[in-house]
Amino acid sequence: MFIFATTSAPNAGPGAGAKISAASQDAWAAVKTLATNPVPGVATTFDRLGAVRGLSAGIFFGAAFALALLIGVYRYLPEFARPQGVGGFLKMILVAVVPYVSLTGASIAIRMMFRGQGSFGTDGYVAGAALLPFTVVAVAMILLGSGNVEVISIVALFAVCITILMLYSALTRINKISERAATLAVPLMVMVSAWLSKVIYAAMLRGM
Repeated sequence: MFIFATTSAPNAGPGAGAKISAASQDAWAAVKTLATNPVPGVATTFDRLGAVRGLSAGIFFGAAFALALLIGVYRYLPEFARPQGVGGFLKMILVAVVPYVSLTGASIAIRMMFRGQGSFGTDGYVAGAALLPFTVVAVAMILLGSGNVEVISIVALFAVCITILMLYSALTRINKISERAATLAVPLMVMVSAWLSKVIYAAMLRGM
């Protein structure tokens, strides 16, 4: 048994590495489409990837958003307002991850409420793809800093509009919800996501 353990353990690393590499390649391929054609692209890229690979790509998108947001907040805030120490840094990581988690949960709830097609893989991909415009906002915060609020605000306005259109496209083209129902479902999804974020942040504050 000892020999079996020592010989099989090395195989675990390359397997995990191969999955991460495949997810990054899928995410990058999807980004190249979404960057130039985001609204219909959210459906075409998911159709190309499928639920399993789509979920991996969506998680990759969510991680990229969380990382950009984390760096952007540290870059944007004055030094005295930044969370201090390792504990503060870990809390900021959790704060940065919440938008992806809450939007995925909202996608699940809306899909079930309106009896749309899809699965958890669909929800995870849509949430990650819909946050990509806000990843651009976070990158703008990193590059421009607090001295260019007007430019960042313009980028954020574009991000809001594009994200709303991407969610509508995903609901109608991936979840196969009618256009009439999707008109109501999109604002509901945003509200549910905001509510879930509030609940999670409140729980985090109580735990401090």
